[in-house]
Amino acid sequence: MEQYEESIRFLVSYLEGLKRPEGAEEYLRQAEKYLDRLRRADQGLICHVSVINVPRGVGIYDPDSGEYLIAADCERAARDLFRRLPVQREITCYFDAVYSRVAAEYLSGPEQAEGVWCIRGRRPGGYGGIRSNGGKATGRVIGSKKEEVVSEFRQYTTLKTRIDTGHVVMEGMLLAKRALEDSLPVEKLIYCDSLDSDSVNGLLELCEKNGVTPYRAGQGIMAAMTNTNPVPEVLCSVRLKVHDQRELIFSDRRNFFLILDGISNPDNLGMVLRTADASGVDAVILLSGSVHPFNKNAIRGARGAVGRIPLYYCTDDFELMELLQGRHFKIMGTSARFQSSNLYDMVYDVPNLAIVVGNESTGVRKEILDRCTDFVKIPMAEGQSSLNIAVAAALMLYEYDRAVYHTLK
Repeated sequence: MEQYEESIRFLVSYLEGLKRPEGAEEYLRQAEKYLDRLRRADQGLICHVSVINVPRGVGIYDPDSGEYLIAADCERAARDLFRRLPVQREITCYFDAVYSRVAAEYLSGPEQAEGVWCIRGRRPGGYGGIRSNGGKATGRVIGSKKEEVVSEFRQYTTLKTRIDTGHVVMEGMLLAKRALEDSLPVEKLIYCDSLDSDSVNGLLELCEKNGVTPYRAGQGIMAAMTNTNPVPEVLCSVRLKVHDQRELIFSDRRNFFLILDGISNPDNLGMVLRTADASGVDAVILLSGSVHPFNKNAIRGARGAVGRIPLYYCTDDFELMELLQGRHFKIMGTSARFQSSNLYDMVYDVPNLAIVVGNESTGVRKEILDRCTDFVKIPMAEGQSSLNIAVAAALMLYEYDRAVYHTLK
């Protein structure tokens, strides 16, 4: 019942603030219908609440009709709720049209035009576990390095292939398990036959739930699919995409973006993404020249953030800044060179905020700072003039959390 009550509170607030353009009539009708059923404590509904510091979205699923209603105030929450869709079932999904592109990523079906509020399709999944006589899934056995799945994973060892194909590999038990638990679009999972039975059973249960094909292989074959040493005991391929800044999704409620300028160290990027994920930022935007988030070290350092948090890569930095200015963003550039305000004196509680952080060697470029609306410095004791970018980002992001979300809890 707690999920029902939380869903009612969020949905009422969401509908009150929702702009009602032409074409939204059916969505609104469905929302009111499910709101009424929630108030009547209809036990036939399944509710999902997306909590990012505070509730940012709800998904209401009716297993009998196959209908799923999403109400989300940011892309990150919408993606979280789309990932809760059951696999391999025909679903009629209702959502704010601003998330049409996101819906198309999670539901296969007829191509939809921009601006739709409803899509019917299936969330892909093709569980192919081989079951023994005892009914226990063991996974398909890879018996040779010449098998196609081995070649496929070997291709993913290059960054270019990962970017071109939109596939990354999560290596190791921790990242693979998190990808499955977060219902990321995992396609294949391969585990080493030396893995203990309890771990195998846990992975196979998650594979079946997510419609993922599991494979079993010896260590020699596992080593042929990765250039990581020591060889991970688990590998899984995940369909992901880093979008262009022109595809940036804006909410009508509140937008909070982290912009990274010139981050060149993939380990640092991984730590920044991990921090951004933990702090609840809506999206991370990398300016041109930054290391790509599909870098293997960045994926490992992000500890599961790649896939959960929306990522954008700029092809035109100045176009992005103009886009944000046109939407009346407060753009905070971190700088000790400009006349800057103290970190603790800044006003963070604004509808649209972007924080720009540069690398520790050169900071944010002057031409980017010239397009910021505000400048902030992080106070430091004498003798130090810069911080690691992950630390600087963490301080800024959590100041936002303290100023905005702490007051809402």
